[in-house]
Amino acid sequence: MSKSAPLLLAAAGAIGSAVVVGVIAALGGRGTATGEGAALTDQEAIARMLASENPSGGARLWAEQIWTQIRGSGGRSLAQTITGGMGYGVQLGARPVSTAEPATQQTRAFAANFLASRPASTLEGARRFFEPAQQDRAFAIGESARRKKAAGFPLSKQEQRLIFYKSNADGIRARWSTSRHRYVGIVEGVEFWT
Repeated sequence: MSKSAPLLLAAAGAIGSAVVVGVIAALGGRGTATGEGAALTDQEAIARMLASENPSGGARLWAEQIWTQIRGSGGRSLAQTITGGMGYGVQLGARPVSTAEPATQQTRAFAANFLASRPASTLEGARRFFEPAQQDRAFAIGESARRKKAAGFPLSKQEQRLIFYKSNADGIRARWSTSRHRYVGIVEGVEFWT
C-alpha cells in the first residue's frame, strides 16, 4: 500500500468511499483480479484493449479508441465498459472490444498518460470502431471455417474463434447505417461510427 493510501482511506467517510476507491485505482491501486491475475482497473483494461485491438497503433488512434469507450460508459467504470462486466478476453457478446492480449509497458504507459491528461477527441460522437481490412480477413476465414465444419473437417483454433464472424466490412457498414449510426471518420485504417 502506498504512503498516501491510509490518508485517502481516512477521507472515505467524508467524501464517499466510491470516490476514494476511484482515486486509489487511478494512482495504480489494484481492483478485482480477473483472468490471468491482471487487475480489473481502468488503466489495465485500456492497456489490454490497446494491446489486443491495435497493438502497433499510433497515439491518435489509441486516444480515439479510448474515447469510444468513454462515450459508451453510461456511468460505469471504463473497466466495466471495456470488459462488458465479463473480465478480460476476446470480443464477444457484452464485451465490445477485445482485451485478450496482456498489456505491454507501452500500452500501460499510454493508458496512464491518457487518464491523467484526457487529450481531446477529434471524432466527435464516435462510439464504435472497426478495421475494415481486418474484418474482411476474419470474415473470409469464418466463411471457410463454416464450409470445413459442414464437410466434417476439424477446425484450427483460429477458425474456431472466427467461425462466428458473419459480416464483412460492407455488412457491418450496412447494419450500422440501418441502425442509424453514422460514419464519423477514419484513423490509421480504422473506421469510427456513432
